[in-house]
Amino acid sequence: MAVVNRKTLYMLRRTCFLALVLIVSGCGGDSGPALNAVSGKVTKAGKPLANVSVTFNPAAGGVASGGRTDDQGRFALVCQNGKGGAVAGKHKVVLKLAEVAAASNSDPMAARDAMMKAREGQMNGGKKGAPVAEKKGGEIPETYANPSTTPLEYDVVVGNNDFDIVIP
Repeated sequence: MAVVNRKTLYMLRRTCFLALVLIVSGCGGDSGPALNAVSGKVTKAGKPLANVSVTFNPAAGGVASGGRTDDQGRFALVCQNGKGGAVAGKHKVVLKLAEVAAASNSDPMAARDAMMKAREGQMNGGKKGAPVAEKKGGEIPETYANPSTTPLEYDVVVGNNDFDIVIP
C-alpha cells in the first residue's frame, strides 16, 4: 500500500477541485456562455485603488468573472477559463483589497489562476493555508466584500462595457 503525504493529498484535492470548477462553471470551451468585454476603473475619493480584486457575480446565478486593478485602478474581467469578459445581465460586484497583485490584466491565464486561488481561499474560510490572503479593513469597507451586502450592481450588456466603480 502506497503512503501518501499531506502535501500530495492537498495538491490532488486542489487539482480535482479546480478541474471540477472549470467543468461545472459553464465558462469553458466553445459551448460556454457568450462573454462580453468588461473593463473599468476603481476609485475612492477621486484616487485610483491598486491591487483590488474585482468580481462580477451574476444576480441570476451562473459564472462569475474577476480581475485585479493595476496602479491606475484599471481592471479587465477574465472568466475562469482565461477568456476575457463576463456574461450579460445584472451583476453584484464584490471588491476586496489584496495584499499582493496576484496577476496582471495582460496575462489572462495568470488572472484566472489568481481568481481560482482566491476562491479556494474563500472556500477554506480564510484558514491557514489559504493561497491568497485578503486584508481586513483598509481602504474598502467590509460591506463591499460580500455579494449579499455589496451595494454595487452593474448591468453587463452585449458588446463592450466600461464601468467607473466609485467607493464613497
